[in-house]
Amino acid sequence: PPPPPTTALATAVPMKSGLLQALQKGVKLKRADKVADRSAPMVKAGLEKGDIEQYLKDVQDTYVEEWEPLLAAKGLTFKTEYVPMDKKEAEAMVAAYRSFEKMSDEHRQGEKFDRFYAEIASQPIVSEMAKKLQTRIELAIKKFGCSKVFVKGSSRSAKDAVNELPNMRRDFRNRCQEAKKREGKCSHNAAVIALLGAGKDAMAGNSAEYFLKLFVRSERIYQDMTLALDMPEFKSGWAIREWVDVDIGMEFRGFVYKRKFCALCQYDYLVKVDSLQDQKKRESIVDSIKDFFQDKVSPALHSQGSVFQSYIVDFAIGIDGQCWVIELNPFQESTDGAMFSWAQEKDLLTKEPFTFRFQDTEQNASVALSNKWRELLQVTLEEVKEGKSGQ
Repeated sequence: PPPPPTTALATAVPMKSGLLQALQKGVKLKRADKVADRSAPMVKAGLEKGDIEQYLKDVQDTYVEEWEPLLAAKGLTFKTEYVPMDKKEAEAMVAAYRSFEKMSDEHRQGEKFDRFYAEIASQPIVSEMAKKLQTRIELAIKKFGCSKVFVKGSSRSAKDAVNELPNMRRDFRNRCQEAKKREGKCSHNAAVIALLGAGKDAMAGNSAEYFLKLFVRSERIYQDMTLALDMPEFKSGWAIREWVDVDIGMEFRGFVYKRKFCALCQYDYLVKVDSLQDQKKRESIVDSIKDFFQDKVSPALHSQGSVFQSYIVDFAIGIDGQCWVIELNPFQESTDGAMFSWAQEKDLLTKEPFTFRFQDTEQNASVALSNKWRELLQVTLEEVKEGKSGQ
């Protein structure tokens, strides 16, 4: 089996003083005392100026505004509308998260959080941003012909914060209870599938308030806004994307190096999914993604003079079998290698022949989850096991 992704080291990045300044000073590595969000920016110690400039360029080159129009013109990714942002709005989001970060767990839920958010939303700059976002969400829903959309930043989404949402927690519990009814018990693997599914579906909404409540809770959004503010040229905004249902296990992470498709793996690698266990089905899925990339994605991205040389691309296969590009990410160790180790297997990600990996055994996923997600998983599993209704 492949070695597990490296999680033993975490980077001591002083995000509040700015990631760019940290990079310039040369951050130091330390032992992680807890499992952290592995999608957070991770950088090596003592980067040279040229390395820093390349890192920042790679980040901005994979902003959704850069690649989505090229693919959308060919119908290869989800329909998207944009809401530009200025520095003052980004600074307001950074300040909101810093205030949220200081709150106790008790104040991050229910009426106490609602009062906190109401205070944030009453600020003129946030109020105007919310109005602008709401107007564009309503227009996008009408244009896309769907009931919900997915809103993210130029770089990443607020998926790290959905575990705070009551609707997500209810959905997760219901999925666990359904698994128990089907199988007689809810296994650890079934519970993690339920957790990932509920978390994914909680990323869809139809109001600016719903998404802004996510954004002020999200460390990922905070990190990305902080980095954008530190860059020589500020470029950031919100992307409103068409919502398309994708089953857990039908998202894949691909590695493109110097325009060669070198590797692919299961995106939700914490779980074993039935759809990938049958060899013929699995080979058909992999072949369809490779053909999709070679015949459609590559010609759209790799025109003469294009900046897209090496990148990490996430694919989805919808319930109707259609292939999509979800997003592009920098070809940097700051991007989660999923089922590949940057430290031990970089050759596989930069050289042919093509490599594919999937999860064929059930995992102890708890060890890879952040503390709050792990606690939610364990508490919910125990309550479902004991037949408690929960909250």
